[in-house]
Amino acid sequence: MVTVAFVGLGLNDERGLTLEGLEEAKKADAAFAEFYTNFMPNLDLKRLEDLIGKKVRVLNRSQLEDDEGRELLSFGQESKVVLFVPGDPMVATTHISLRLSLSIMGVKTRIVHAASIVSAICGATGLQSFKFGKAITVPYEEPLPNSVLETISENRERGLHTLLLLDVKAGQERQLSIREALSRIESANANFRELLAVGVARLGAPDEKVKGGRLRSLISEDFGAPPQAIVAVGKLHFMETEALKALCGVPDEDLREIR
Repeated sequence: MVTVAFVGLGLNDERGLTLEGLEEAKKADAAFAEFYTNFMPNLDLKRLEDLIGKKVRVLNRSQLEDDEGRELLSFGQESKVVLFVPGDPMVATTHISLRLSLSIMGVKTRIVHAASIVSAICGATGLQSFKFGKAITVPYEEPLPNSVLETISENRERGLHTLLLLDVKAGQERQLSIREALSRIESANANFRELLAVGVARLGAPDEKVKGGRLRSLISEDFGAPPQAIVAVGKLHFMETEALKALCGVPDEDLREIR
């Protein structure tokens, strides 16, 4: 029986691999990876291969989604296969769908977790994990879907923060930038100019950037290279207010009206 292990790579490079993930990869008969769901700024495929002692075959979206993971099953009936995934394996819905397809085919699967944007955003910003509501992706396609503004508004009505994931252009190594996403939000509804937000870029990397402020000022900030994400801030606990000042550089005047 084939066993497929989804192994998280973490946020920045191959050193985000856990010891459990490393052991799983070393025992595997074949190793695959996908890098279309997110960027890993400093990952080196050769270093990863040296680390696990075998070649890694990189699969594209079609090979995983359209073929329902059959590439992973081509190595043999009694083989162990690992699929390396940026971040934590089951944060992306495509991997949940793939795991379900494999299970329906009778393939045994397991998950080796790692750090992801969903957990790292709390440490980077100082915003509390239980204060986040529904997350949503800002897509490349225009116009901006109503669901983006609705999600932010609904979360804020409940006093919750919103994690805005920025769409990745598969195969082109491009991601929607913080500036582009905020510009679309402002264009869709000018009232969002006063939204308090935090932009994050390259979390876990030596050059990570975290900066907060009102949308109208944050829109001109240069966050550099991907990966990037945004948090639309909801009601703040006093510790979160202090964290936004100390960790995210939010000025006092941007915090007064929401304390």
